[in-house]
Order: sequence, then structure tokens, then C-alpha cells
Amino acid sequence: MNFPTYVFATVNSGRSTKVVEELKRNSQIDLIAPVTGRYDLVLRLKPNTPHNVYQTLKEIREISDVRTTDTHTGFDGIQPMKKLESQMALGFSLLNVQHTPIENVVKQLSSIPGFVEAATVPGQFDIVALWQARTSDDIVKTSFEKLSNLEGIFSSETLLAHVPFFKA
Repeated sequence: MNFPTYVFATVNSGRSTKVVEELKRNSQIDLIAPVTGRYDLVLRLKPNTPHNVYQTLKEIREISDVRTTDTHTGFDGIQPMKKLESQMALGFSLLNVQHTPIENVVKQLSSIPGFVEAATVPGQFDIVALWQARTSDDIVKTSFEKLSNLEGIFSSETLLAHVPFFKA
């Protein structure tokens, strides 16, 4: 199974809309989501070779208003059980695991309502998980009520997407 690469980006103030329009032209990006939190955008790249991921990242970084990128390529996890719905709220949880096998946490995630996909990633986070719900409030409620009760979660941060763009 091939897993996507997630890119968390910051952009110059007030320039997110312009950057999103440029990113929509990149055929290797299948999800673009302006988000709340420490990042401005979350991008999901299609599964690809390391060389092609690097080339796509280079193109993203060449956009003048992109300030920083933080990249995480999934190497294990659970692929989408259902297609992302463009009319629903979207959340990205960045999870750190302690004293529990990461695979066990991923399995626990799959039983939570609204769960879409999760990938174990090397680096700053252990898992990137995607959620969808009717409203952003529902995602916040799930992240507070459900994530905090999972065995092994040491810390979590959930980014809420505003008007995500999905490529078919």
C-alpha cells in the first residue's frame, strides 16, 4: 500500500487565497486545506516515489508567498474507508504516542466516528489522522472526548480546515 505525503505550510499574511490558486494547478496535490492553528495550509500529496515527492515539494517551496513547509510521508496506517466529502468539515490531528505501539493507536482511531484515514509518519508527529464531520464543532468535540481517552496518546493537536479543496 502506498501512503500519501502531508505538507504543513505557513504562508505570508493575507496570501493564502493566492497560494491556494497556484497549488490547485499542481497535479500531484489531491487535497488543499486552509487550516486554523500553527499552520496556514495542509496539503496531501498523492502517493509517489521519493524523487517525485521531492520535486513536488520543490515546486511548492518556489511559490513566493510560501514561508515554511513541514513534510511527513506516511509509511503505514489506514487508508480512507470512504471518500472525502467536500461539504463536510475536515480536521487533521497530529498525534504523539508514548508507551504503546503506534499500530495499536491507529487501530483505536478507526473505531471513532468521523475517522477517515491515518498514517504513521516519521518526525515531529507519530500519526497524522483525518476526520470529517457535519461541523467543525463536531470535530472539536470528537478530538476532546475521544482522542484524549485513547491509550498511548501523549499529545494531540487538531487543525480545522476552512473550505478544503479536493481533486477528484
